[in-house]
Amino acid sequence: MMAIDEWLPQYQVSSCHSVLVHASVEKTYAALKNAEFSNLSIVRGLMRLRGYRIGRGRNPQSDTKPGGYGSFLELATVPQREVLLGIAGRFWRPDGGIVRGLTSAEFADFHREGYAKAVWNFSLAPSDGGTQLRTETRVQTFGRSATVRFRMYWIFVRPFSGMIRNAMLNQVKRLAEQPVA
Repeated sequence: MMAIDEWLPQYQVSSCHSVLVHASVEKTYAALKNAEFSNLSIVRGLMRLRGYRIGRGRNPQSDTKPGGYGSFLELATVPQREVLLGIAGRFWRPDGGIVRGLTSAEFADFHREGYAKAVWNFSLAPSDGGTQLRTETRVQTFGRSATVRFRMYWIFVRPFSGMIRNAMLNQVKRLAEQPVA
């Protein structure tokens, strides 16, 4: 069982992307942990446009720790297998309506009417010729108005979300496949 299944077993929306990395699971995991997604212009631009922060370092407007993932809360890490992030808010609002400062326990218990919460993982699995690197995003909405608003929002945002996920996967692939100097 994956951490994503434990943290959000029920959801209304899911989106998956994957890439085959021609490197070991160990090397791919190291590349994932060292990737600087905020260096990707498409990721930085689209995330900023939505009011999200991504990348390493201390964010004064959130409770993330150094080495974290900006507006996203690191919920679980299973070395060389999975990294799971979470975020809650009213994603359909122009500013993303992010609920900042949640702890992992508060995120687990979060069920606020009119809001949604999302989990997003990177998972790694051995595959012929390397590692299958996958990302899955799941979203659970709370209340009819949140469900309707999120679904309308998702129609427009889903392709851009996919672009972000694919750019991240490809950055990890490039890093992992680099020859050792």
